[in-house]
Amino acid sequence: MKSALILAGGKSSRMGSDKTLLAYKNYPSITHFLFERLSGIFEDVKISAKNDKFEPKLPILLDEFDEFLPLKVIANLDKNYDEPVFIIAADTPFVKLETIKELYLNLKNNDISLPRDGEFVHGLCGFYSPKVSLVAQSLLKNGMQKVSLLRDLCPTAITEFKDKKQFLNLNTQADYELIK
Repeated sequence: MKSALILAGGKSSRMGSDKTLLAYKNYPSITHFLFERLSGIFEDVKISAKNDKFEPKLPILLDEFDEFLPLKVIANLDKNYDEPVFIIAADTPFVKLETIKELYLNLKNNDISLPRDGEFVHGLCGFYSPKVSLVAQSLLKNGMQKVSLLRDLCPTAITEFKDKKQFLNLNTQADYELIK
């Protein structure tokens, strides 16, 4: 597997502070933790962010957007990648490496490969081909901003996973307290 992109450009309004910078165990941030995990299985891991806010430094792919929208990141994949990219939100750092590998294997001839936990399809935890960039650009031009719309318009593999805990999303202080 070649490339992974960690999304770290959101507002963190429910957390009250930038959740991508929250410390975790021996790591300066959950983003550093996720970066190290993904670096074990991907050749190239970058952080999509508005600025170079991480210390120690991490490889950044700067967002050039007024507001952070994951669909805008996907709309620009074709500018930086020529193969499918694993995209994951920085606030979802516990997805199992085996899950990521299975998503990659299930990509096959599809343009998108995403996990479902029985209840939710996790659109910010999966593989996206740069081929979907044009569809994402078209959605944005028409005022549509939901990443989930891509599933209806592009060939998509959805794989069921029983372990819901691996998709824990750190949105609030209460979520953060659970992992400390």
